Amino acid sequence: MPAVAQSESANETDWDGHLVWVLPFENNSTQPGLDWIGASFPDILNARLSSAGFLTIRREDRRYAMRHLGLPADFHPTQATSYRIAQTLDADYVVFGSYTVANGRIRATARVLDMHGPSMSAGLEEEGDLDQLIGIEDSLAWKTAMQIDPRLNLDEQTFLAASRDLRLDAFENYIRGLVEPGIEEQIGHLTKAVQLSPGYVQAWFALGLAYFDDQQYDQAEAAFAKVPKGGRLSLEAMFYSGLSDLYTGNYAGAQTTFASIASVLPLPEVLNNEGIAFNRRGQNGTAFFKRVVEMDPQNADYWFNLAVSERRQKNYTAALNAVAHALSLHPQDQEAQDLRNNLTMLKSGQLPASPAKPAVAQTHPSSGQSVADNAADRADLSGVAKNKPNTTSPFDSTSAPAVSDATSADYEPLERIARTYDESSLRQGAFALEQMNAMKLRSMPPAERAQRLCQQGTTYVNDGLLLEAERQFQLALAADPNSSTAYTGLAEVHEYAGSMKIAQQEANKSLQAKPNAAAYLVLARIALSQHDLTGARSNIDNALHLEPNNTAAKGILQAIQARQGQQQ
Repeated sequence: MPAVAQSESANETDWDGHLVWVLPFENNSTQPGLDWIGASFPDILNARLSSAGFLTIRREDRRYAMRHLGLPADFHPTQATSYRIAQTLDADYVVFGSYTVANGRIRATARVLDMHGPSMSAGLEEEGDLDQLIGIEDSLAWKTAMQIDPRLNLDEQTFLAASRDLRLDAFENYIRGLVEPGIEEQIGHLTKAVQLSPGYVQAWFALGLAYFDDQQYDQAEAAFAKVPKGGRLSLEAMFYSGLSDLYTGNYAGAQTTFASIASVLPLPEVLNNEGIAFNRRGQNGTAFFKRVVEMDPQNADYWFNLAVSERRQKNYTAALNAVAHALSLHPQDQEAQDLRNNLTMLKSGQLPASPAKPAVAQTHPSSGQSVADNAADRADLSGVAKNKPNTTSPFDSTSAPAVSDATSADYEPLERIARTYDESSLRQGAFALEQMNAMKLRSMPPAERAQRLCQQGTTYVNDGLLLEAERQFQLALAADPNSSTAYTGLAEVHEYAGSMKIAQQEANKSLQAKPNAAAYLVLARIALSQHDLTGARSNIDNALHLEPNNTAAKGILQAIQARQGQQQ
């Protein structure tokens, strides 16, 4: 992933490619009940740095790396150990931090380790009342971003405005829901978080994962449905929603969900599960498995699934060839051995061919676990502690054959569902897709590129994603310094963030580039908020002169006239 990012030339996207690992902050207070605060810093800093265009190593990625380095998931590394782990993760920067709480106030310090030196920055400090924790973390995120890339052209107020609708009590419950060891406690805290802040997307996603780990698949789907389509968490939410459909037997829903993901990112895990949904509906999903083994020929489970699907079509020679590939990769796979024996008997006529029979969820024949238990084994990725057997394979079957004896005419093996995506492949794929789109943009003429960036920035503004929006508008201006639309977009971002002086400056720049109603509207709204009715009316008149039917301008005009009437 960093190799792709660092291939960017020094142009308008030159702050991309900084891979940052934010560690939980150390609690230097004497109040252990506030340990959750330490875990909250990576959450806020990762969110803000990601919005600003940096690459961040998320909690799930860190746990994955720790597991593969032979370290426990809850291991707290020293700075020296963190340096070695960061080298393994190919991180460019590591952020360390600590905090103290006393008399209702918190003081936090962060330091940035530049892996290229290596060199450690001086301490970046923020302090304030404890009930202002989120704002303190937002401000520290801005200082961290500027420490990593001083050329970053994003305003601190935009960082601070990113969390303006997030309640501290909801945030606390969200973080506690992530760090609690028990699944019931996790669900309890996360449920409270979304009750306090119904629009809290990250909390809905975490709640969906918690329900999924607890095998409450209907509730998981309901939570994942709260994650907006097209957002950063959308593909992951859809993936687990599709799995929930498979586990509950809603194969039509699973087919639709995985097809939607595949239309964006046709990853092997996604296509595998889409093929399973096809087969469960009595259709032929063999083509999916053929494509999957071409994409990932070293995965024995994909070859097994191809063998099972070919068997259903009575293509015994092709099925035997596929299961032979599976056994060449995993010779001790007893289930694959049974399937090979069954296929050999079917091909020789020793067993009568029988139609496939959908089976209800019972027990996986090779592991002795129920379907739900198998699904719960992904707990080590999300940090959920489970007292259940752990398997190394990220695959399972949703059901078992009614008779597990491969020599029986009733033997009916089932494909193995890919229940996880190894090494965060969906996120890496999404990043690669963003890079491809960025390359396409750079191939456009500057004016067209700026227009596309402004369109995306406007979408972000409408979604309340101010940092993302500001970045898009800055990129647009880098492509076309005369883009009035980009200046207007920046004006709106700063207006919503509360930086009225900067908003006025950007609106005036927009008007200098080209007179437009949108910039006049920004100036009118600011004037109205400052009780300058004359200035507001002048700007509205200018806007209506350009666009006589502009409904927003007419609405502001009515507000001005109402206030003028009150003054009279």
